[in-house]
Amino acid sequence: MRTFSTPVLLTASLAALLWLGIGLLQRTRAGADLASALVAELPLTLLVLVLAGVLATLRRSR
Repeated sequence: MRTFSTPVLLTASLAALLWLGIGLLQRTRAGADLASALVAELPLTLLVLVLAGVLATLRRSR
């Protein structure tokens, strides 16, 4: 099984944090409180983390 390298994890983490930040900003500006906005954004943020990790790994393996 192949493990993720540090640059791949860093890239995926930055993409997920950007996704989370934008989602939280949009939801809180729409009137949601921070806790419910965070709970609503977490599932998609985890999906973005996984997809970004896979894409970064595939890109580095070329």
